Amino acid sequence: MIRIESMLIKDRIYPRKTKEMIQIIKKADKEGHLLETIKEEFFRPISVTALWACREYFHKLPEEVYHQNIGESMALISLRALLATMENDLEGAKAYIGIFGETQKNISPEDFSQRDYFCLTAQLVMPYISDNEFFHVVATMQRVNISQIQSLTLSASRPSILNGFRDFTRYGKELIRYRETITNMVRMLYGESGKGVFEIALAEWHYQINDSFRALLLVTGTIPMMENVQDMQCLFVAMALQMKILLLNGQSQAAQPLVEKIRERIKKTGWEELTNSLNALGAWAACYDGNQDIVQEWLDTLAPDETKELYMMDMYAYLVKIRCYLMTGKYMLAIIFAKQLIPILKKGYRHMDVCECYMLSAIACCKAGALEDMCAELEEALKIAQKYQYIRLLADEGAYMVKMLTIYHKRKESNAFTEKILLLAGEVAKRLPDYLKSAEEYFEPLTVTEKQVLGLMAQGLSYQEIGKMTGKKVGTVKFHSAGIFRKLQVKNRQQAVNRANEIGLI
Repeated sequence: MIRIESMLIKDRIYPRKTKEMIQIIKKADKEGHLLETIKEEFFRPISVTALWACREYFHKLPEEVYHQNIGESMALISLRALLATMENDLEGAKAYIGIFGETQKNISPEDFSQRDYFCLTAQLVMPYISDNEFFHVVATMQRVNISQIQSLTLSASRPSILNGFRDFTRYGKELIRYRETITNMVRMLYGESGKGVFEIALAEWHYQINDSFRALLLVTGTIPMMENVQDMQCLFVAMALQMKILLLNGQSQAAQPLVEKIRERIKKTGWEELTNSLNALGAWAACYDGNQDIVQEWLDTLAPDETKELYMMDMYAYLVKIRCYLMTGKYMLAIIFAKQLIPILKKGYRHMDVCECYMLSAIACCKAGALEDMCAELEEALKIAQKYQYIRLLADEGAYMVKMLTIYHKRKESNAFTEKILLLAGEVAKRLPDYLKSAEEYFEPLTVTEKQVLGLMAQGLSYQEIGKMTGKKVGTVKFHSAGIFRKLQVKNRQQAVNRANEIGLI
């Protein structure tokens, strides 16, 4: 998310709404002054949503505009590099950043130029930059006394401050050990809300290592400060984390109103770029509540379309969509989508998201009955989770994690880490028994013969006709029909067919 404040410049409100920005840029393209209008509009505070919506017009600009007179094109180059990362074109992003040249490793404040500023601030948000390089860039900017960085993208996708383009959850111990140094660093990046950002990052780490009480204390104490400084991005993250902790610890009634509370804040402040993640957050909560209607409605109307160009800022929504596929019985789509995302996420050092994709793929295999494949996918998730202590990431899968680990332990050796996950997952399963249950999972499975009889019932065949089709006596057909009625919790043939249609059996 690009961190900006709304600005009033010559009677214009910035950032502009996406629809308004599209109209302005489209008109400029038609009238032949596209470059000039892009510079005028996009060199102001902007929303990521507007930048993404206007990407085709950036592609229309000839490449030479980025190389001629670099002094006047630095902001344009930074935007083009950012857009490339949003399009998952990391090589392209690297090439655009390369136009700036290299900044000296130990550059002095006296030699620090505007070109160095644009180069380093752009590098901060590049997924291909390693963590060591990231920390070096931050150290350089602190040394040359850079003040708060406006229009800085540090967070994307997951409703999390530091787990967007860069996943810092694994550095939890360092957050405590180097609190003052990191707080100063974060304040440089985030300004007044810097302390809150640090507290939220620390809360996320405490939650992942299963210290939910400490995590909730930290995030709850941060929310009033976020409201005071009117920092909508950080407030969104804090409230989303608060909701997650409450929901997964059995306080669903307290968690549910938070989505609407966040929506009210977004509507009031105009932060439209947060809407996709908020809608996905609501669908995620519905997965835990077992609310099929909300999940299906989100899939039908609001979920991002992965068959089109992937939008990296929607990665959180993509991961929620995989869960919704699992809940609606679309196991093959879930596996295909997870496998599509894994190599993309690996390139950007997104360890937590990679772990989540392997875990969701394992659940899809489990639901589909492919247990060997399930164990292979789960093993990959466990390797990452144990290395970075993503305890709750796995344990929060509740009953499915219990089922998978029970099978896994029979085929592989258990250890203290997997046993801990198993214990915590059992607790989540008790609190949230409906998580990810597809409609048919609420009913006892039908036998192969019962499914065959049910299918013929749906065709309107009589018991006698079904008997002839299956080579069974009428009494046998009636016996199987009685089993169908009992398992589907209905009283007659028509109700059985209707129930089967509802839950996707036919």
